[in-house]
Amino acid sequence: MALHLGMGVCQDYAHILLSILRLLNVPARYVSGHLIGEGAPHAWVDAFIEREGGAVEVVGLDPTHSRRTRLDYLTVAVGRDFADVSPTSGTYSGPAQGRLAATKHAEIIALDSGTGAAVA
Repeated sequence: MALHLGMGVCQDYAHILLSILRLLNVPARYVSGHLIGEGAPHAWVDAFIEREGGAVEVVGLDPTHSRRTRLDYLTVAVGRDFADVSPTSGTYSGPAQGRLAATKHAEIIALDSGTGAAVA
């Protein structure tokens, strides 16, 4: 529907990119997480790019913002697609007696001096 309508959300764009990469035989996974400083959860793709000598580089790609991922991308879960990393699952039957709510706070508190990776 995102392609048909010409609009969507980060999950839609990530799924479209996953489909394209897989059609090109590039292994890839769906990533669910957060962009530090933004309120909503976010989704992007990790592509596994084979380099000379057989080494594999994981390249984070954010189709929503048309860029590679950076230190402000906080990974929560990875999977084949959204169904593998859904933040909530299950069923409920009966009268509604409440409201589901969630909050988050994430910030970089340090950088690993050996790898330069963010520690949140």
